[in-house]
Amino acid sequence: MSGPRVVAMGDSITLGVGDGLEEAWGRVGWASHVAHATGATAFLNLAANGVRARDLATQLPDALAARPDVVLCTVGGNDALRGDFNATEVERYTRETLTALTHDGRTVILATIDRIGLFDLLPRAIADVMARRAHAVNSALSAAAAPTGAVVLDGAVIFAAAGSSAWHIDRIHPSQRGHRALAAAAVGTLAPRWPQLAAISPAAATPALHARLWWLTRRGIPWAARRSRDLLPQVVGVVASELRATQARVGDKPTTASAIASEAHTPTAGRPEGRPAVRGSSLT
Repeated sequence: MSGPRVVAMGDSITLGVGDGLEEAWGRVGWASHVAHATGATAFLNLAANGVRARDLATQLPDALAARPDVVLCTVGGNDALRGDFNATEVERYTRETLTALTHDGRTVILATIDRIGLFDLLPRAIADVMARRAHAVNSALSAAAAPTGAVVLDGAVIFAAAGSSAWHIDRIHPSQRGHRALAAAAVGTLAPRWPQLAAISPAAATPALHARLWWLTRRGIPWAARRSRDLLPQVVGVVASELRATQARVGDKPTTASAIASEAHTPTAGRPEGRPAVRGSSLT
């Protein structure tokens, strides 16, 4: 039995950030591991850094032209980081793409996001706002997938089971172990139709402290400095927008940061308890 034709699309998670050197992006990551494990006869990775739900349409023509049997996708994280975030827009654009993909017996797997660990290191008001964003994104993705028959992998549940080692050192992307945990869940979902033919390569050992410090000095800090020019203003804008919305809801009632944080606190946002890691239709 020959393996499937696999196409990967979406954002930096599917591109493979966190699972190898920059030079290898596109050839590493959870989607690449799925393709290898299922003995894919062809693998095309269209994912790119910074992709939002509205950008999926630009990847769609090449994805369809590749005539895939399996499509793997992550999206939504970059939407959550933007000041113009609109969950309805995320749902609409994602649903349009999934609708176009789920034909001809094709299996589409969409992974939801986890709350971004980086923000858990920041003040609670910011962490809670971003946790709510992650929850809103996941609700939009699930709603988008429901009428299309796409399978939804619950990224939060998968990463929680893998533990803290599922996070890359940047606490934004999955680590090598995180990518492999996501790949294993996808391979298990595909198994009834596309059985696993090869093992998923093991993750490398966690880097020693001196190696992590070297990475932070040579790559992490410079990256943070570059990203802070646009990411930090966007996060500040997101929080400010949430604060204004909360103030509008309470009218003239004084609104303190602590009160807003308490209202926004959603300990399970991004990590829903008691829900399976896979939702959506089963493979047929």
